[in-house]
Amino acid sequence: MSHRPRPEYSRPAAGSPFVRTRPATPGAERTEPTYSDPNGPPGRAFAATFDDATCLPGLRARIRGLLRGAERELLVDAELVCTELVTNAVEHAAGPRAVRVAVAGQDLRIEVDDASPDATLTPGVSRLGGVRGRGLAIVDAVTRWGIRRSRSRKTVWAALPLAG
Repeated sequence: MSHRPRPEYSRPAAGSPFVRTRPATPGAERTEPTYSDPNGPPGRAFAATFDDATCLPGLRARIRGLLRGAERELLVDAELVCTELVTNAVEHAAGPRAVRVAVAGQDLRIEVDDASPDATLTPGVSRLGGVRGRGLAIVDAVTRWGIRRSRSRKTVWAALPLAG
């Protein structure tokens, strides 16, 4: 029996837009640990692939489920950060795209992958116009975040503390 890496997967509800995603590329640069553990306890993490922003209502619902019972401020920040990172990937990066959200120790970890490793992130500035480009500045105001790059992929990650 050959050993194959298990794909990242969370048990989706019937009709859910959440699907299997490929495991991280072997040898990909990691400056921060990846916390989405496919073997972790059910309900503590989920992963999805996406092509456009129609996934956002479902992602926000999954975050609310993952953080059931959490303070409202954390829920709002988590939904905002996930929405901004996913929207940036849709508007500024090539696919395929994936998102992972996981409770990891004392943090909620949100990671968004895309296929534009050389794209420059410019908080507060957008190529789409003067009234755009504030998403990463907002993300920066509410959480720690960063970027991991490999030859063919980029991951923008954010870590929100679960306790104030």
